[in-house]
Amino acid sequence: MREEARWWIEDAKRCLEKAEKYLDLGFYEDTVFNCQQALEKLFKGLWIALLKRRPIKTHKITSLYKPLEDEIHLEDELKDFLSLISPYYFITRYPDIAMGLPGEIITKNFALDCLTKTRRILECSLRSISKEK
Repeated sequence: MREEARWWIEDAKRCLEKAEKYLDLGFYEDTVFNCQQALEKLFKGLWIALLKRRPIKTHKITSLYKPLEDEIHLEDELKDFLSLISPYYFITRYPDIAMGLPGEIITKNFALDCLTKTRRILECSLRSISKEK
């Protein structure tokens, strides 16, 4: 695997670790933000590793996943989740977009659900690229 791809994927894992820590601390908006970041970085790394090209510049996770669909097979529930979490790049950071304080809007249950699904996507993706070796 190209070193640049490995950097993106390792950073995605680190974002997932941060999401777990923030959940424990009760910072649910940061949990969700780091889940979104983990997926964005994961898919950008997979573009380099599997598609052999530079990823597009976007935060839209569905756009990053679409070209990887033949390589990384996700259940429909997880594909739907990609659409759900994508806008949280903004919602978790900007009160005007969240229409309130993100820390008051994002619940523990939602953050836990995001964390669980992000972990599943990461694990599925890592299994897929380990088969490529």
